[in-house]
Amino acid sequence: MASKTVQLLLVEDDQADAKFLRACLARSKGSKPDITHAQCLNDALALLQDTRFDVILLDLNLPDATGEVSVSKIQDACPKIPIVILSGEDNEDYAIGILNQGVQDYLVKWDGEGATILRSIRYAIERKRTELRLTFLATYDSLTEIPNRNFFVEHLNKAVSRAQRNGTLLGLVFLDLDRFKGVNDTLGHYFGDKLLCAVAKRISAAVRNGDIVARMGGDEFAILLENMNDTQAAEAVARKLTEVLAEPYELDGGSVNITVSVGITIYPKDHGDPETLVKNADMAMYQAKSAGRNGYQFFNEKMHDEIVRQHEVAQELRRALDNREFSLLYQPQLRLDDGRLDGAEALIRWNHPQKNLVMPNDFIGIAEESGQIVQVGNWVIEEAFRQSLVWQTDAAAPPRMAINISPRQIHQPSFYPDLKRLLITYGVNPEHIEIEITESCLIEDVQFVQKSLQKLKDLGFTLAIDDFGTGHSCLDYLRRFPIDILKIDRSFVKDIGSGKHGTAICRAILSIADGLNMETVGEGIETEEQLQFLIDNGCHRGQGYYFSPAVKPEDLATLITHGTLNQRFSGSDDVNQLNRRQIRHV
Repeated sequence: MASKTVQLLLVEDDQADAKFLRACLARSKGSKPDITHAQCLNDALALLQDTRFDVILLDLNLPDATGEVSVSKIQDACPKIPIVILSGEDNEDYAIGILNQGVQDYLVKWDGEGATILRSIRYAIERKRTELRLTFLATYDSLTEIPNRNFFVEHLNKAVSRAQRNGTLLGLVFLDLDRFKGVNDTLGHYFGDKLLCAVAKRISAAVRNGDIVARMGGDEFAILLENMNDTQAAEAVARKLTEVLAEPYELDGGSVNITVSVGITIYPKDHGDPETLVKNADMAMYQAKSAGRNGYQFFNEKMHDEIVRQHEVAQELRRALDNREFSLLYQPQLRLDDGRLDGAEALIRWNHPQKNLVMPNDFIGIAEESGQIVQVGNWVIEEAFRQSLVWQTDAAAPPRMAINISPRQIHQPSFYPDLKRLLITYGVNPEHIEIEITESCLIEDVQFVQKSLQKLKDLGFTLAIDDFGTGHSCLDYLRRFPIDILKIDRSFVKDIGSGKHGTAICRAILSIADGLNMETVGEGIETEEQLQFLIDNGCHRGQGYYFSPAVKPEDLATLITHGTLNQRFSGSDDVNQLNRRQIRHV
């Protein structure tokens, strides 16, 4: 196939120079460019409006412009076209100054054969293509071909300055696809990528010309709305997006349905700087998810107060790690068939110098978000191992300890070697340790997590899924991962006998575990009725206030010695008709 003829715009006011250049190119071997000649800058700019050129040869001494002005005006008119300078100025410093403006080459007039000029033209075209490609990769998402986070943040900074200067409203809209991971898991990443591209096209088609749509990463998108008349304009966009994006997607012969959660923040109403606006929109989006997904939420002052609180807690967590303000309590786990003390779950507490005892619900989520959960989790593991070593020499101690591991922890490259090192340092038998992970951990980089869990299993740890049923419960996960135990979330145990769905869910989980030969633990047991139901349906172990709250290790020993756990367990003579007057140990 013949190569395409290069369309060259020569901007040169000297007819003799133009004639010489044509003659040089005519004498050279290879494909000759198609030359269009303009004698001044204004003529060149007019031609550039109507004709597509591949390269521009630009003289810097023109009747209507000179030097850097000529380059700047050409670049403003056609930023994607490569420029080769033709100059009578054989001065290296001057040439470097012009090259620093972003032109592709600098040639001195009368100082080159046609072949040299053609080579410079070809190289200029290729360099410009490379430059544009690198710029695209730096500012655009390679999958969806819409702007990326870097591009969006840069334009958000400028938009906030314009809105402040002009006294106008600016809207920032964040979107996150609901349960997108399920699409990847069930249909594969190929279909997931197809869906993201289709979503990007629908979002772009649903907004005004000039509104910036960007992919912020993963399945998260953002829209920048400038010069709004009122906040209802942003709400109208959000409402339209939830409707448009919920329509079925036809992808390679298959139909996919997905919804979206949308968060909206408005400048200047919702505080000022761009970084804060991004956090606002992100928090509003997660509020939309918490409210049931497939909807939108505006950022409000309550959310702002929460952001401030989270920032303060994150700062205090750093100090808490340095000052050793954490401690572990241990909640007993009993076997439900005969009342034996079977284990204890290590639960972290924060002994805050001003707020006294801070519960995990008030800081673990913030630690996850800030990344401090890795340091906190490492401390928990080491402290739990230290206590486990103490218990290994105590006949009255529980036989195994359950430790919660954060998803972010398990994704750390150092997690496995550090865990192995601590096992050796403390001489802990891994058979005495139960590692608990959440369902969300299983769906983040499935292959990596699968290998990581198998390594833990090979070391001898018992593996449990904590809070089973509250996340992306999938039987395929139970088949693919080396899981030993399912822990039934306390929210389901609480609903036992209340007429809600908790009873049915508990029964289903117990049935699944029985079919897969897995052990089960009922969490949050508080009543005789809950205990009886779990026993009747084959639950193996239980923990909760019905037996004991989490206590200090020395208090756990006291409970065991005085049989207090047994008294709470045997609250009714009807419970499995077993004599639980004495707690026995494995």
